[in-house]
Amino acid sequence: MEPLVRVYAFCMMVALCAAEAHGGEPVYAPVEPGLVGVLRDGRLLFAECRPPKGADTAAFFAQYLSNPQDAQRYKDRVAVALRFDQLNGETRRKVLLSVFKQDTVDETGWWHTVLCEGREGQESLWALCEWVTGKGTNYRVVMADKRNHAANTVLEKGQRVLIPAELLLDVMKARTGTKSTGAAGDTPRLSEETPANLDALTAELTYGSDAQGPYAVYRLKPGEALYTAVVVRFTDIQGHNAVLEACEAIQRRSGIKDVRDMQAGQKILIPLDMLSNRYKPRGDKDRQEYDETIVEAKRLRKDRLRSKDLQGVVVVLDPGHGGRDRGAEHAASGLYEYAINYDIVCRVKQLLETKTQAKVHVTSKDLRRGYAISDARRFSPDNRVVVLTTPPYENEDAKISVNLRWYLANAIFRAETAKGVDPRKMIFTSFHTDALFDGRLRGTMIYLPGANYRRPREEPGGGIYDRFKEARECRAVTFSAAERRRDEALSRNLAEDVMESLGKKRIRRHLEGDWIRSQIRQDGGRVYVPAVLRNTQIPTKILIESANITNEIDRKNLADPSWRQTFAEAYVDALRTYFGS
Repeated sequence: MEPLVRVYAFCMMVALCAAEAHGGEPVYAPVEPGLVGVLRDGRLLFAECRPPKGADTAAFFAQYLSNPQDAQRYKDRVAVALRFDQLNGETRRKVLLSVFKQDTVDETGWWHTVLCEGREGQESLWALCEWVTGKGTNYRVVMADKRNHAANTVLEKGQRVLIPAELLLDVMKARTGTKSTGAAGDTPRLSEETPANLDALTAELTYGSDAQGPYAVYRLKPGEALYTAVVVRFTDIQGHNAVLEACEAIQRRSGIKDVRDMQAGQKILIPLDMLSNRYKPRGDKDRQEYDETIVEAKRLRKDRLRSKDLQGVVVVLDPGHGGRDRGAEHAASGLYEYAINYDIVCRVKQLLETKTQAKVHVTSKDLRRGYAISDARRFSPDNRVVVLTTPPYENEDAKISVNLRWYLANAIFRAETAKGVDPRKMIFTSFHTDALFDGRLRGTMIYLPGANYRRPREEPGGGIYDRFKEARECRAVTFSAAERRRDEALSRNLAEDVMESLGKKRIRRHLEGDWIRSQIRQDGGRVYVPAVLRNTQIPTKILIESANITNEIDRKNLADPSWRQTFAEAYVDALRTYFGS
């Protein structure tokens, strides 16, 4: 055996052993009789060949090998595992499309849907490029492509990545039967998203109208279901009952009798009023307003204020919930939303105060713990949290607490701007933890102050607010239409920077549907913007749902102090990016 061959064989043995030790179950995909594609650890791809009884074994192996003469080495074998690089081009393509059943090829290139991550095995962009382009180093070109804003060298399950057609090996360029022209579940980086290229994202939808009204048409892909592939992806509907109701409405609209009997290519009709604004057709009023927000956000990003080391920047941190209102919880794991939110805020506060020149305010305080960071993996539901108004408010009522927190944020805004701070140098962020009914959904989502869901004037009723100095100073808040549009655009820019920073830190972002949303759609048809975003006068304001507490993997992350620290670091890095620091 040649020295290089020995080295390669040794490396393959090590890789195979490592894959077994990693604990991930290999993926087996029948290609044709006697040929099975196998994926181990997300990166090691090969084929298992078993000649039929009585077959000419040499001829059987020769049909799959790039060098047919090598078949003589296997002529007496009952079964052989062939490395991917030993296979001829056509067999490689068959193996890839059999293992990655949701992959498609069209005129734009090869659309890959990531199959596994974590304990299942970890896919990488290098390996993918090596398989379909012949060069792992092409990952740099793929990452630089505007359509792959979310791509890292290590990929996330469910993420879709485009390998541009010009990079593909000739044998990989033939189109598959199912067309795919958009990155499923991915939101383009704002700096690249424009009304013109938004059309590429809606290319998987066509539009029509009948006696029941306007609709969008989507063709199901292999393995997709109405819940995640259609409702969660193309709408902003979030409440479990609301999602189920939407699924039933779409099923009826599409004439589907049994959702368990749907096939790939099934025509799905989605009522137009269910769609997220970004997925509505050009010319639609809601889509036009969305496009205008994108244009305004791009303009404001170009004109943004810069700050070295966040000097002169004021950050208001709002830990969601507290006191009697513990928020979402998973008591069996010792996880309570407020405790998680509070610990992340404490970590952000420490980083900003020790690593930057930013000034930090926090809307509430745990009187027992102060702002000390906790390395706990389980938390107690007990806390003594007060909103830092004058006088402080012990969190007895969730609604009153929410209103007092934005009253406090507005008082901070008035005080800081009176000192000469530019409003564009102020940031408000409310930290939360999601509790989506569907425990399969994972990752961070961010909400913005959607301009269309804010009132020109708002004043909470009830005399209790008059007890607090911050509310008495300015009982009602008012916003012009121009201010509401500006706030949404500025906030979108920050949200994009936060999401990009989280991606760099390998923190999972919500892949099913938009991960940045300008409103919440809950059960009963309610559509709203949370009060802390709706009424806070600080122009740049976001609400972060760090993870889904109902998902097992997300729960493990939330319980991990190092993950909470990484999340805090990603947020601070995003502020540096936002201010060009």
